[in-house]
Amino acid sequence: MKSKTAKAPVAVIIPIYQATLQAAEYLSLTQCCQILGKHPIIIIKPASLDIQNILNQFPEIGVRDFPDHYFAGIDSYNQLLISIPFYQTFVNFEFILIYQLDAFVFRDELLSWCAKPYDYIGAPSLHMEVFNDLGPTDTEQFTEALTNNRVVLNGGLSLRRVSAVIRYLKIYNIFYPKWLGNEDMLFSQEATRLIPMKLFLKTPKWREALQFAFEKSPAASFIINNKKLPFACHAWERYNRRFWEKYIS
Repeated sequence: MKSKTAKAPVAVIIPIYQATLQAAEYLSLTQCCQILGKHPIIIIKPASLDIQNILNQFPEIGVRDFPDHYFAGIDSYNQLLISIPFYQTFVNFEFILIYQLDAFVFRDELLSWCAKPYDYIGAPSLHMEVFNDLGPTDTEQFTEALTNNRVVLNGGLSLRRVSAVIRYLKIYNIFYPKWLGNEDMLFSQEATRLIPMKLFLKTPKWREALQFAFEKSPAASFIINNKKLPFACHAWERYNRRFWEKYIS
């Protein structure tokens, strides 16, 4: 009887759609390679895009090409990340960490997060501008909002169990029409009609997800998280850059 080949625990997947990186993107990529370099790091990009200048600086990084149209805009990128063939590309890994270059990782806890009983983890976020940048004195307001509203686990920095996501998408495609919104909202089951899909994808409660990553209101998140930085953060330049400049140089 043939034994199945063991899967690697996790790969870090970095979407790139242009040949030249901005300063913050270069900083993010450098930090990723320094902190998470013991794990496979793979750039996904348009097939026609030449990124040899980036690979010359980061020769340890692998590359996977996808059709150019998936990188034409946000809507097309969302379609890539809800396509089963995308995840089938990485079936040799138990998990993939989507690490967009507006993320920043602080320490390597990746295997610890993979060991948890979840299929999808991301920074807790609310689609309401009032909660974009609450300060350290607004923790009660932010806690109440995260507790009483539907929270999206943002996909820009997210850990995904490959086999579970493939199963989830197969079931979704049988019973529901084509998803046209942000891909992370599909996996967070934000829409009321997706409540039955919660049976097929395990996600953490927002407090535990906050230990994984901050996004909106990082100053309030820091207090809620017992004044401890998370594993990583997302959109640090967009939401209270002044807070993050104490930790990201």
